[in-house]
Amino acid sequence: MPVLPTPPDHELRIILEAGFLLRDVMRYEAAATVFQGVTALRPDLELPVLGLASVLIRQGELDRAQALCESILERSPESLHARTQQGEILIYRGQRERGEEVLRAVIADGGDSPHAVTAQALLDTVAALTEASE
Repeated sequence: MPVLPTPPDHELRIILEAGFLLRDVMRYEAAATVFQGVTALRPDLELPVLGLASVLIRQGELDRAQALCESILERSPESLHARTQQGEILIYRGQRERGEEVLRAVIADGGDSPHAVTAQALLDTVAALTEASE
């Protein structure tokens, strides 16, 4: 039995939102702490793990971010969120073709999901950056 009770799901959502807000304002250490805490409370959830991976991506810690994404994909191979982050990591690692392939698959599988929208935005950004550098 845990020492402290696990917060109900609606409270965990608020905590996770705080983690993403902290990440977005570049308070990476605080955001990582939030995501690690929620992961400790609920290791069955993928969102806090992928939240932490997103912090690590922004910090350039691609090995650690990739390991977290792979841990989710081992449990949930069809996770659109993890696959989107995987594609992003591949692009940052200079494996553009493979990353774009992963992102196109997310778009094909994701319909109008937010992950498909993010995957398309990543592809659009890569295309715009490529065009600008030519």
